[in-house]
Amino acid sequence: MKLNLTIRQAILLLLALFGLIIGGATFFIVRYVTNMCIEKEYLDDRDDLIILASQIEKSMDENDGDPFRFVEATAVVQAKDENFSFMVRDSTGIVVSPAFMAGKEIPISGFRACSEDGYAGMAQVWGYDCFVIFYPLSHHPYELVAVYGYEYVFGDNDKELRLFAFQVLGLFLLVALLTWFWIIPAIERMNDRRNRAEQELHVAYNLQQQAVTHQFPSDVRVDAYALLRAMKEVGGDFYACEQAGDKLHFVVGDVSDKGTAAAFMMFLVSSVIKSRFKRGVSLPAMMSEVNRLLYDLQEYEMFCTLILGTIDLETLEMEYCNAGHTKTILNGDFLDQDPQVIVGITKDYTYRSQHIQLHHGDSLLLYTDGVTEARNPERAFFGAQRLLDWKRAQPESLSSSEICERLLDTLAQYRGKAQQNDDIAIMSIKIR
Repeated sequence: MKLNLTIRQAILLLLALFGLIIGGATFFIVRYVTNMCIEKEYLDDRDDLIILASQIEKSMDENDGDPFRFVEATAVVQAKDENFSFMVRDSTGIVVSPAFMAGKEIPISGFRACSEDGYAGMAQVWGYDCFVIFYPLSHHPYELVAVYGYEYVFGDNDKELRLFAFQVLGLFLLVALLTWFWIIPAIERMNDRRNRAEQELHVAYNLQQQAVTHQFPSDVRVDAYALLRAMKEVGGDFYACEQAGDKLHFVVGDVSDKGTAAAFMMFLVSSVIKSRFKRGVSLPAMMSEVNRLLYDLQEYEMFCTLILGTIDLETLEMEYCNAGHTKTILNGDFLDQDPQVIVGITKDYTYRSQHIQLHHGDSLLLYTDGVTEARNPERAFFGAQRLLDWKRAQPESLSSSEICERLLDTLAQYRGKAQQNDDIAIMSIKIR
């Protein structure tokens, strides 16, 4: 599902708000920590101001209270510290200061107290941020004022922290822009690809389900059952078991490769075979047709192992044709197999069928190589001989469905914690 414009705007707004919160919090912390530093600086300097105030009062008494003469007399002392200046402010707001600005009005505005007694805080002096300390004199209508430059009080760290706050805000704004123009479109493209892949997988799964038999023959003369376990969501193994009159047709196949492409090819092969079963086409002719079909699709580089079979339920004669597929087990032994070429390898190969007489009570087990090539955690194969021994150990009273389920459970136990490494198809046919 594509993100609509409202969701885009919401994501962008959330990122911007988050950036503002982070930047504002950083700036607030800077101011809070700075105010603590101001308080400490004020307490450290107040004692010095008290001493200085007493000196100023004494000087003013000696000069008959003339502030201008006092300033001129003390200018040399005040000039020793270049980081701040002392001023004397009278009750009318006129500030007298050291000799280089004596008699000038110095605007001190926007005072914001930073200390508990309210005599120290931030103010604008000539438009600059400064730290100002007022100290009232005891019996003169003047106040002692210490003006510190902003950088002297706050230092370079405060500027760096404030810059960091704005950098954080800018970073989040940048992330918001990248999210809008790059991340969200990338997510949408990824979602589109995933949705297409899921749709293709769903189609492939449906095709695979259509390719295999779900309703097995209910004839009392035969008990047939099969199951399929794909390694991925879909695979290339397939089977079919259908009855037409007294004829029971079956096929088990394994298309090379895995996944969606194999599922499509498997559906094609299965559809061709089932349609030819209904038309009564001979097994060698049917195998040759599938062989040419896959050979003509060489660009897909796929081939298939197949075993086709037909059982006459009246005579119990079975005809079968094996093209490179695993050996079928009849009762407790491998069925004779005429080695023939896998379909899709050569264009003009003449396939042959074989015949065998079955009897009441006989049991056939057909499977794909996912059974014999199942591996345990030590990477050892389950193998054909172990499968044969397992079949011989099964009670004759088991139904076809029980045989298939038991074999699947046996393979799961053999693999243990190891992953399934191939598709598995199993078919059991019992003659009653």
